[in-house]
Amino acid sequence: MQLMYVVELVVEGEDSFDRVSTHIADWLSGPRAWLSPSDFATTGSRELSPARTPDGSYPRHGDWEVLESGSNRALKLVVSQAVGTDLELSTRVSVTHVDGVVRFRVGIGRETTNQRLVPVGATDIFQPGILRSLDQDEGLTLRAEGQLVNRRYIPVKTAAEAGAVAEILASEDRLPLALVHVRSTDTWNLAKELSRKLLGLVRTVTLNFETARVIGEAHSELRVPFGGLAIAWPGLGTAPLTLSAERLNELGVEEVRRVLTQRLGALAALGNGEDRAWRRVRSLAENTRLLELSEEASRAREGGDTAGEISALKQQVEALEAAKAEFEVIGEEALQQADRSARLARQLESERNQAREEAAMWQSSYADLSAGKAVEAPAPQNAWAAIPVLVPRSDPGPTFLAITDAASERIVFTDRANKSWSEIDYPEPEDMTEKLILLARAAVVLYDGEVKSIPLLDDWLKENFGLTVALTDQTISKWKRKEMRWLNEFEFEDETLNATPHVKVRDAVKFNECGRIHFALEGKGKKGRLVVQHVGVKTYE
Repeated sequence: MQLMYVVELVVEGEDSFDRVSTHIADWLSGPRAWLSPSDFATTGSRELSPARTPDGSYPRHGDWEVLESGSNRALKLVVSQAVGTDLELSTRVSVTHVDGVVRFRVGIGRETTNQRLVPVGATDIFQPGILRSLDQDEGLTLRAEGQLVNRRYIPVKTAAEAGAVAEILASEDRLPLALVHVRSTDTWNLAKELSRKLLGLVRTVTLNFETARVIGEAHSELRVPFGGLAIAWPGLGTAPLTLSAERLNELGVEEVRRVLTQRLGALAALGNGEDRAWRRVRSLAENTRLLELSEEASRAREGGDTAGEISALKQQVEALEAAKAEFEVIGEEALQQADRSARLARQLESERNQAREEAAMWQSSYADLSAGKAVEAPAPQNAWAAIPVLVPRSDPGPTFLAITDAASERIVFTDRANKSWSEIDYPEPEDMTEKLILLARAAVVLYDGEVKSIPLLDDWLKENFGLTVALTDQTISKWKRKEMRWLNEFEFEDETLNATPHVKVRDAVKFNECGRIHFALEGKGKKGRLVVQHVGVKTYE
């Protein structure tokens, strides 16, 4: 069998072994077949509900084995399904409780059902649904290589946080890190997709321009592409796998996720081919059983029960033969896996060719990515100069995200701000963009953590950034009607803010040309940002 994907986790929480077993039963249950955790009390098998894939529905069969030895116990389940005329896919799941530690492991492998020498196409690998179930159980904590595993990406917003990340990068005992410079909708979507769909294979970290620069200065070999992605391998002994913003745009989020799942899943299988926890429980259980049979034979001999002694000895022989047969299978699988691992290692080392079986399936535009080849990151750009100009009556997201990134998230935009711009035909989009950038630069200085004297904020903004700002507005403040409450009192990230302060982009012109940027200032003890609630024309005539 060719092992293509492995995730192994330590599971913490009350009754974690039983909780995981319950999730496994729920995962495999369906309208045509129902499994209960009580079914796993003893070894058994069951026809399962068919697997549904984009290519159709395939029958599935489950076989499971239960072991116990003192306080140690284990459950191992193999789900087999045909994915083609000559190909069978199997998902092997085990949950073990050894020496007080509960481990969960899931692996995906495939094998051909004939001996003919014919090409085998690529098999798409998807994260098993059981991982999502475990992740969503608030009563469980999952760890891999000592790291917390969950569906949330790690936002790194400040230089101090970036320094902390830089310190752990050289560690060998960690998962690979997917460092994403989130500067566009695509990169945000990529960070979310990788954090949810690569559980246990990688930890996703989001960076802005400043924090990416800090990490790059600490580790010159790890330059995250501007608006792109870099995979930092444990120990940094291997060149990072990088993906530029242009390539991300070419491939799309789903394709990047698919390629990384195959690549990282194969590497995890390479390093974790043996289910050691299961082997440990099986060995303990076999030793206990042989000891019991030996004692049974001794008692029969002492009591003159020849038939009982013979029966016990026969069972001992059968147990030893079963163990011998299993070790032979293990040995054969190990040899096959070693051969495959050697081939994969040579392929990755050469960094020239993608796997033969995937060649027909993978597009030439991401050949370097699929082969694990590191693409040289472009030189850092000026984040402020790369901000796109707003386009009237269009999604302002790319501009807003680029401004947020350049300002190291000292300025953020609400959904209402996006909506306010996308619904108007403002005649001076370049001017509005320029004023937003100036306000963002002011936010960087205002919230840089240094003590400064700012007697009057509006005067300070005018003198240092050329912005005409009104911090109050009697009309807005006194407006009691429901229509204006979205501006003078709104909720953002569990805080109540007031966006009466505003930048006067243009004044003394026609109403549809009178631009305004309304923003709220977060108070002391908060996150230290300007929160923009409106980008558009004046809110009242």
